[in-house]
Amino acid sequence: MKKVLVAALFCAASTFASWDKFPVIEDGKGEAKISFEQSRQGDDNGGGFGGFQIRYSPLANLELASILGGDGVGNYVLGARYQVIPVLSAGVDIGFPIGGEVSIPGVGGNDVAIWSFTPNVQFSMPLTGALTLGTNAQVSIYTEDKDSKIKPGMDLSAGVEADLAIGQSTIWLGCDVNTGLTTMQIDGKVQKGANGKDMEVKDELRGLEIAPAIGYIATAGNLSLGTSVTLEFGEDAGHDNFNTVIGVDFSVKF
Repeated sequence: MKKVLVAALFCAASTFASWDKFPVIEDGKGEAKISFEQSRQGDDNGGGFGGFQIRYSPLANLELASILGGDGVGNYVLGARYQVIPVLSAGVDIGFPIGGEVSIPGVGGNDVAIWSFTPNVQFSMPLTGALTLGTNAQVSIYTEDKDSKIKPGMDLSAGVEADLAIGQSTIWLGCDVNTGLTTMQIDGKVQKGANGKDMEVKDELRGLEIAPAIGYIATAGNLSLGTSVTLEFGEDAGHDNFNTVIGVDFSVKF
């Protein structure tokens, strides 16, 4: 089965929910970022526009974000995060209705429009003067499409990242874990597989995915240029071997 919309939604949520794994920006500050990526799995290549993000802090400890995803299904997200205490923040992202196709065994393709709600938390702390640890966890919840009655299952994502600052450069190492929590429903009923039994998470290409990554960021004043390499593992997530993703991003702070 091809990678269906629920998998695309899952990837978009895990990639864009909140800005990063670290505290919100200062009051009155903002940042804009554009990214591009290239992926390869076996002989298959894909990539291009990775996304455009902009965030701003209108009040102390509050950060608002607008995110346009480059996942090919027109994903658009509005998010908010609040710094509860210096090491802990919490927020929620709302994904606006998306047009796309879900492929269902024995049924065929169905056009859907679905909302997503992603509550998230981030815990971060400095380990030394140059080394900072950040973590996050989030659950993505989807609404039912009113026409097709399709409702994707919930997804869970969690990750950890360590940033080492060396002058105007930052080297980071991280790992994200993604998995489906519940199964797709159609008209309130769990989707049946080709064998007539309830579909398992892996049947929707939403099984366990482990994605270690390494990256480098160069900063000059309010400008930053970053590059990264991510390896995505997980047969039940649609990776027969592993998928390699090379990313480049450019950001400006204001």
